[in-house]
Amino acid sequence: MKAVPQNGYNSRQKHEYLGKGFLQSLKRTFRDYCENTGLHGFRYIVTGKTSFDRTIWFAICASSVAFCVILMLRFWTYFSNNPTVTIIDTSNPISGLQFPGITICNNNKVYKAHADVIAQKLLMNGFDINMSNKLFSSLMKLIRPDKIEIDNATASSALDTLGYTVEKLMFELMHPCSLLLARCAWLGQIYDCDKIFKTVKSNEGFCCGFNYHFEFSNDYDNENSGLMNLTATAENFQVYNPSESLPGVGKILHVPGTGRDIGLSVALNIDAENYKSSVRQFVGATVLVHDPIDYPDVGAQSSTVVPGHVMAMTLAGTKIKSSGDIRSVPLRKRMCLFDGEAPGERVYSYQTCISECIQQTTYGPCECLPFFYPNEHPDVRTCYLTDVDCILAHRRNLSQVQVSHINDCNCLPQCNDKSYEVTAESIRIDDIEYNSEITRGLNTKNTSFLYVYFRDGTYLEYRKQTILGWDSLLASFGGIFGLCLGGSVISMVEFLYYAVTDVVFRKKKQKLPNNLPPASKLFVSVPLNKGAIKRNPMTNLDQSAFLAWNEQFSRRNKEVLFNFQNNGLRNNHE
Repeated sequence: MKAVPQNGYNSRQKHEYLGKGFLQSLKRTFRDYCENTGLHGFRYIVTGKTSFDRTIWFAICASSVAFCVILMLRFWTYFSNNPTVTIIDTSNPISGLQFPGITICNNNKVYKAHADVIAQKLLMNGFDINMSNKLFSSLMKLIRPDKIEIDNATASSALDTLGYTVEKLMFELMHPCSLLLARCAWLGQIYDCDKIFKTVKSNEGFCCGFNYHFEFSNDYDNENSGLMNLTATAENFQVYNPSESLPGVGKILHVPGTGRDIGLSVALNIDAENYKSSVRQFVGATVLVHDPIDYPDVGAQSSTVVPGHVMAMTLAGTKIKSSGDIRSVPLRKRMCLFDGEAPGERVYSYQTCISECIQQTTYGPCECLPFFYPNEHPDVRTCYLTDVDCILAHRRNLSQVQVSHINDCNCLPQCNDKSYEVTAESIRIDDIEYNSEITRGLNTKNTSFLYVYFRDGTYLEYRKQTILGWDSLLASFGGIFGLCLGGSVISMVEFLYYAVTDVVFRKKKQKLPNNLPPASKLFVSVPLNKGAIKRNPMTNLDQSAFLAWNEQFSRRNKEVLFNFQNNGLRNNHE
């Protein structure tokens, strides 16, 4: 038994054969798909009556596909460039908004009684009264830089004589919170002001803060100051319950409603008689309203309260809230930061970041930072009177700083933020019969009263969320696909089905015996009568005899006998 060789069936012919077979298979798949798909118009490409009809329908369908792709690309570009949408909600109860931080700063930065104590120390070390007065009047220039009245050498000598740092000197000379705050009430209940207010920093220097939760390294306390202990007086009007938690100390406050009695009330003893060096031309105190976690500088709303007046500050709040799915949007597109995304342990604040950037721009060239700056740069020197001239020179050029320099600080808005709008009303106090817990027993001619509360029962919320989720995006693409081609998910499944099944069945059909030559090289001769039928001596079965001739066979192998039974190929013999 001998197999038929494959002489003459080389690799080049095989590749040509396979290439033609693939194209034929692709045409057959495309034709089957067009005849059976649910896409509009595709069946006319193969069932058109004339070639012209088929060509027209092919052009129409190709144009529809191109139009579909263009619409999808345009939609994707718009989605990529504008991934978020903002929804305005005005029905949020005010109890869901945090009460702001309230920072009260006396305009006087050198308390006279404390200045007299320090002047005595300087006098004992060769400083006369005139030199001490010039020093004290110049200290306010550390907050509002301007021409100082004392020479640099004398100013430096005074600081060295006292053995104080700039920060400690300004802290000792500030108007004590225990004297500035005569009486305090929260939600109509009286509290000890020293318990709910604390000494804090702001762009106004050392101040008194309520509901102040900006974290900084030093915790200033009046008890740590020897000079403040000399002038502090005990508050006898303490009607608070020590067992209750103190408002604004442990956590950020919320209010249950609106109105003057549902907020903060403070009686202020501004004390004009003890003014020694003021940052403004009048007696009064500046009230800063800000986010509780922000450093009171950029974004803080301010008003001034003067002696013998009642200041009512009504608040309106706005909150920006971002949904969690915005985190998946790249930072360069959403352009805001969530908590925990900014470096550092402190909670990120956009206003504080801008404030730090401006301070670095203003004071950086002089290689120092102001004493009221948050203590997060221990290696940087604190500015003193000897640096005022340098600060003034660079401040004049600050207007020439490009906005791009601020952008270099990488300050991005917060994804979740809040702001407050303040409406202030100041009214002079009249000598009439009026009595309340906050005013009882106080000299109303020299005392100021401050009331801070929300005016509306709701606040405005800007809710940011992704303009489309993955499911909405898929549905939008599906709508475009259906509009242009009348297709759906099933149409894609149909295409894959016809492609896969055609490849599978084509491979099965092309699986031919390797021992046979190509059909074009064979011819078969069939006997004319049954006499030509021979019996196979090996199987003793009647077989039909076929004579196959291949012109490429050798002469001695020209005759090949193929034995068939029941029209099936069984074996071959010479």
